[in-house]
Amino acid sequence: MRIWISLSLSLALGFVLAVTPAELDAGRSQNAGKLKAAAEGDVTEQINQTITLAPGSNVTIRSINGRVNIETWDGDKAEINITIKASDREAMERRPLLVDHTPSSLIIRTEEDREGRRGGWNRGWVRHDVRLKLPKSINLKISSVNGVVSVGAITGEVGLSSINGKVEVAQAGTATELSSINGRVSLSLLRLGEGGLRVSSVNGGIEIGLPSTTNAEVDVHSVNGGIDSDLPITVVGEMKRGQLRGTIGSGGPHITITSVNGGVTLRRN
Repeated sequence: MRIWISLSLSLALGFVLAVTPAELDAGRSQNAGKLKAAAEGDVTEQINQTITLAPGSNVTIRSINGRVNIETWDGDKAEINITIKASDREAMERRPLLVDHTPSSLIIRTEEDREGRRGGWNRGWVRHDVRLKLPKSINLKISSVNGVVSVGAITGEVGLSSINGKVEVAQAGTATELSSINGRVSLSLLRLGEGGLRVSSVNGGIEIGLPSTTNAEVDVHSVNGGIDSDLPITVVGEMKRGQLRGTIGSGGPHITITSVNGGVTLRRN
């Protein structure tokens, strides 16, 4: 019994002694790789600014790769908090995020690739997380965003285009155009401007809130989904699936909705 135990222990120890150096070398190699990856890995930058914007200021946000979240308030200060992450320092420097402002304007945008667009993902990536607190009394344009867009109540005009993500605007004074949006859209308007509203190329349902006193001409076509309205619409001609022409109230500016892959809802605010 003692001889068998001694032999087993000897074999086990021999195995351990034989294998351990190789495992240690592999471990050292893996740890070195991790340390190198950490040294050469993601980089993060933060933009934190507070500025003053006059009533009626124009705010433009464009070319953002990530979500955009905008809270609003009754004051005149604009708080800007943006987190930028990149695959490496070179990628961050090739596509910098710029913040330009005057007393009556604010522009947040990504500068075009300073070395051109050749190379694709091999040239690294940059992602943004944009969080703003803005005065309610602004005009807002958002375009070319690869992410979800959420906006609080504003009293000015809003324009949205080329957005790859869901869009929600709690309230806008008015809007003239919503186009090329890959996601569901929810928007409430205080009024319909003289130029009316054009909605096109939306891949997702769309819900538009309007005042009960709205007077407008409605033209909805090329819609792959149902059409519902809380507001009374006098239908003109024949109503077909995905198509509707009619009048709200006594008629007025045009609401044109086309090329929507999803349902359309016009609701009373």
